[in-house]
Amino acid sequence: MDRKLKIGILVDNYLIPAWKYRIIEEIVSSDFAVISIVVKNLEVKSIPLKKDHNSVVYRLHRKADRFIFRNKRDYHIIKNIGALVKDIPEIFAGTIKSGNAESFSQEDLDEIRKYNPDIILKLGFGLLGGEILKIPKYGVWSYTMDNFGTEKEGTSGYYEVVMKSPVTSSALEILREEKETNLVLSMAVEATCSYSIHLTRDRVFRRAVLFTARAINGIHKYGDYYLEMTGRKLTGKINSENMQFPVPSFSNSVRNFFVALKIIAKKIFKKIFYSDPFNWILLFNKDDKIDFQHNKYRDYKKLKPSKDKFWADPFIIKKGEQYYLFVEEFIYKKNKGHISVLELNNDGKLLKAQTLIEKPYHMSYPFIFESEGIFYMIPETGGNRTIDLYKCVDFPDKWLFVKTIMSNLNAVDTTLFKYNGKWWLFTVIDEINCSLDGSPELFLFFTDDIMTDNWESHPCNPVVSDIRIARPAGRLFIQDGKIYRPSQDCSERYGEAFNINQILTLTETNYQEIQVKKVRPDWDRSLKGTHTFNFDDNFTVIDAYSFRRRPFLFN
Repeated sequence: MDRKLKIGILVDNYLIPAWKYRIIEEIVSSDFAVISIVVKNLEVKSIPLKKDHNSVVYRLHRKADRFIFRNKRDYHIIKNIGALVKDIPEIFAGTIKSGNAESFSQEDLDEIRKYNPDIILKLGFGLLGGEILKIPKYGVWSYTMDNFGTEKEGTSGYYEVVMKSPVTSSALEILREEKETNLVLSMAVEATCSYSIHLTRDRVFRRAVLFTARAINGIHKYGDYYLEMTGRKLTGKINSENMQFPVPSFSNSVRNFFVALKIIAKKIFKKIFYSDPFNWILLFNKDDKIDFQHNKYRDYKKLKPSKDKFWADPFIIKKGEQYYLFVEEFIYKKNKGHISVLELNNDGKLLKAQTLIEKPYHMSYPFIFESEGIFYMIPETGGNRTIDLYKCVDFPDKWLFVKTIMSNLNAVDTTLFKYNGKWWLFTVIDEINCSLDGSPELFLFFTDDIMTDNWESHPCNPVVSDIRIARPAGRLFIQDGKIYRPSQDCSERYGEAFNINQILTLTETNYQEIQVKKVRPDWDRSLKGTHTFNFDDNFTVIDAYSFRRRPFLFN
């Protein structure tokens, strides 16, 4: 599209929460859109949104949680958008109640239509319906976690915490007269912060800022085709997890408050008695038949390091009659990982362990692959904000830094796959500076040459926005003509389980996958999680962990 998209915004007044302020700020500073009209709520001229007074306990609970877990970028801080929109036309408009929705008068509709908005962002008002939904070419956009009337603050994050849901969902939708037919533009399934409503909401609302800019920019680049791509990716994804529940009654608020206290007490107990670095071990099996659907992990042999370290993120290469396990080796005293190789004989017996690459920053996930007879490695270097490529000059122990593929980004567990003559790069990127372990967004890039400096971003990026299936967990592989991608489930905690996802579509314009298998370490009660799956020839390897008690308390 040659011109900038015209954006109309609906606000109750100029005093809005920080996350909505940031959305407007992103548009104002962009090169793909401009705000053409501000529509202010005639019924809410100069005061912030009213608070719901149904439950004193509920409000006190939220207030205490917000105070304890406050941070510098709090989504709820009220900011004034006056300076951002000072030169933009504004009109005051009221709404008329019509069933469960609200509609604008014909006079207000005619006035809004004069400014010919391509998109209208609903950052205020109540549940909208009627002709306003048809005025902008690309519709009126609304947020599922903010889709309520002006009398309520919303309960996103509250029920997920007190009901112990591992995930919290959010989405940006194009409104339709029938809510069930809303078109989903962007969505994410986040890990719920189990002990804090405020931190859960903060993550969700900061993600909404990304939703908006990405979708507007996508339409600016690709026009109607962007909506087609998005529709294919997200069809059927929204479910009851996104529904807004009412503010709880007094009795339920009291019960929920004590549930939250119990959750926090358990978190404190765990922090006191267990360290954040877990006890990771490796499990492997030598079998002529590789069948991820029916693997019996209880029969796998365990490979344990000494007590001062752990081994995780195994990648296996068979060369001759020996097996080489490339791993993250984490030294507890250093609180940092580096890349090592474990050499095993044909019977799976450990012959030696050797450090390969060690830097001042943490390294893990030594993704290793072969191209034209040469082995390469992309270790995870998120602590350095880079994706780096290494080349093996003497297998298995001599590696030479080749280049930085990408820089100035928080990326983890980068995984390459060659398919249809192209290299496809999968990586999880955190764009809200939340936590790399907690980012639900998988990005895809492609190129013809792995040595290039120009990796093309997939138009559907992020191709997956779900903490349960996004993060890579090993090499992609083809079996019976189908492409499979191992991934991690980090919803309840980091490294809880791994999945095998089948990739249904992998092209330069489309990406689709479905989960076909989830593996939890339920064969051994001492194990709490597993997050890597790899194989080579007839050798399959995974990792698993147990909680690690703090040495000063138990040694």
